[in-house]
Amino acid sequence: IQVVPCGVDLSLFKPLDVNEARETLGLNGEKVIVYVGRIEPIKGLDLLLRSAAIMEVKERLKVLIIGGDLNHEGELKRLRGLAEQLGIEDVLEFVGIVDQWQLPLYYNAADVCVVPSHYESFGLVALEALACGTPVVACRVGGFPTVVHHGKTGYLVSWRCPEPFADSLEVILSSKGLQKSMGLAAREKAEVMGWERVAEDILGRYSSL
Repeated sequence: IQVVPCGVDLSLFKPLDVNEARETLGLNGEKVIVYVGRIEPIKGLDLLLRSAAIMEVKERLKVLIIGGDLNHEGELKRLRGLAEQLGIEDVLEFVGIVDQWQLPLYYNAADVCVVPSHYESFGLVALEALACGTPVVACRVGGFPTVVHHGKTGYLVSWRCPEPFADSLEVILSSKGLQKSMGLAAREKAEVMGWERVAEDILGRYSSL
């Protein structure tokens, strides 16, 4: 069995000027964490909220949650209630659904992208973030190890509890140097997973039969 992973549009998802991206989105000096995806239980957003609640940088933290799902309005209501219970309503911003062409702005404006899913078959959001030069913190499930190189382009967390997740986020948020080195490695990783490269790989494997 040979596996060819999914690809990413490198012409759309690419590094932009961070300050311009933040200015466009009205972000000013915060430590920014971004989540992109559907809002449903399997995405594990409660873990992100509980992690944000125990982070030391909470007073300067902004967590942007991008996405939605009309079939899971109850989940959004539950998450808002959990945020209130944890006292982080001011930290969170539920942005809603964003057009794909706008997503690179959010990835570039963020210090780190978080994917706390219980399961992902591949993890396209992680690859999009890496293509924008943004480190990723994700649960070590599904296809994430294919995309995220632990310690180089981000961190993979094996345990579904807030403390190790929060620790991984704070390590990245506390070091601009680490963000820069991980961001460069992230883009390099994504560049070998562009759609053109994927197409050539598939063609090569069929041709070899």
